[in-house]
Amino acid sequence: MAGANVFKLRFYMAGPNWPTNPFQYRGNGAIEIGQDFVTLRGSRHRSFRMPLREEQRLRMVDIVDVYASGSDVTFTLLGVKEDLTIGFSVADAATADRIVALLPARQTPAHAQAHAEQEVFHDRIDYWSPSTPVIWGLLVANIGIFALMWLARYRYQTFLDGPLRQLFALNPDVSALLQSQQLVEWGSNYGRLTLKGEWWRLFTSMFLHGSIWHIGFNMLALWQVGQVTERIFGSARFAGLYVLAGLSGSLASVLWNPNVNSVGASGAIFGIIGGLLAFLGRKDSGVPPTVVADLRGSMIPFLLFSLWMGFIYPHTDNAAHIGGLVGGWLAGHLLARSIHLPERA
Repeated sequence: MAGANVFKLRFYMAGPNWPTNPFQYRGNGAIEIGQDFVTLRGSRHRSFRMPLREEQRLRMVDIVDVYASGSDVTFTLLGVKEDLTIGFSVADAATADRIVALLPARQTPAHAQAHAEQEVFHDRIDYWSPSTPVIWGLLVANIGIFALMWLARYRYQTFLDGPLRQLFALNPDVSALLQSQQLVEWGSNYGRLTLKGEWWRLFTSMFLHGSIWHIGFNMLALWQVGQVTERIFGSARFAGLYVLAGLSGSLASVLWNPNVNSVGASGAIFGIIGGLLAFLGRKDSGVPPTVVADLRGSMIPFLLFSLWMGFIYPHTDNAAHIGGLVGGWLAGHLLARSIHLPERA
């Protein structure tokens, strides 16, 4: 293309917070913007085979609803049978704005309304809750405690001599037994002790995790779901929601299985989702309709998928998940506020 503008970009296949594309492109690519056509170049993912390099040539007259959010760019390609939403990320917000300026400015009425309501929503949560200190505190607490437990377990195994050290190193059952005992000592929701009066375990178990995968998945989910929830509820109310949901999950877990030895933040995370859904269901919430639809559309599939996986995989404490969800939904109604802006002179 003579006089075309070329920009490097990155494609994603799926993710709740990433722009996606319908071409199954993933990884590094490029966009070339000419006068009449836009060319996308990328690597198409193929199962059990090497990615295939290819390009898509799009007509400018078919492109509408171009939008940039930070370094992410999305637009809609009008088709004969269906419209396609195409998204990607570039190096920075300035590059995203340059791409938007080169693409058509046409907007459909639905997109214009959604964009306007997104602006209203962000203005409101920026006014009430410009930051998320509770989320950062929870991340630091959970990850810090996990690191301390790992160091304590590592030092214990290091001090062992001879055959005992080899036994712990070679026998995974022995290592699992040591880890389980450590979780009890650090405050897991161990039914035999919780039901005998050590009710504080309902709280402390929320900050313990059994493996790197366990804490990794939970902290990623907490980060993704918790940011918008804290800004909608406000930091103090969000902290109350998190604690009440976590306690509900721990209580449901030990009542369902009195012999349980349960740990993890997942009950509280499910409660955050329940609280957010309760908030979105209120008529006076101040969350615009298109934002409500977007949040529900992302939360409900994640919720159903996580519950389904909990029933499939053994050792998953779905009682804590369901208990946290119900407790969070009830607490969400109790702690909800309106995010409408106050009257200004």
